[in-house]
Amino acid sequence: MSLIQWFIVLAIFLLTFNKASKSDAFVLFRAYLIYQFAIVDLPAEAYYSCTAFMNLIVGIILHHRNVSGALCSYSLIFVNCLGFYLWYKYSPPTLYDNISLIILILQLVAITPRGLLNGIRCHLKPPVAISNGFDSIKARVTMYKNTTTKKAAK
Repeated sequence: MSLIQWFIVLAIFLLTFNKASKSDAFVLFRAYLIYQFAIVDLPAEAYYSCTAFMNLIVGIILHHRNVSGALCSYSLIFVNCLGFYLWYKYSPPTLYDNISLIILILQLVAITPRGLLNGIRCHLKPPVAISNGFDSIKARVTMYKNTTTKKAAK
């Protein structure tokens, strides 16, 4: 495994401790462990087909909880078909490796909870909001819907 893949595994492992991403990260972490210990050393035909099947299973599991993460898994199926084609044509697998790595990084971002991605939002404000003196932390006036009742004419 390359250094970038180790960072991805570490990030997925750390996301298993976050309540919002625990289940998605656990699915990806188990899939990565199965991939690393059972699939990597297989012959090429079995490698690409088992990896595509594993990505299909991960996509199905993630589909109801995280659609964008599932779409990344589904796209890895087609990337494995490309990898098999490159292997069949005796081409170097760098294109397959790079596309897979980009999709894995996108999948990691997809399972990361929104609060972690926007965690510094309250510290960084857009220049337009600063220029007008707008502060999102202060309480504002709340408008309530007023329901009027019509009196029937007698």
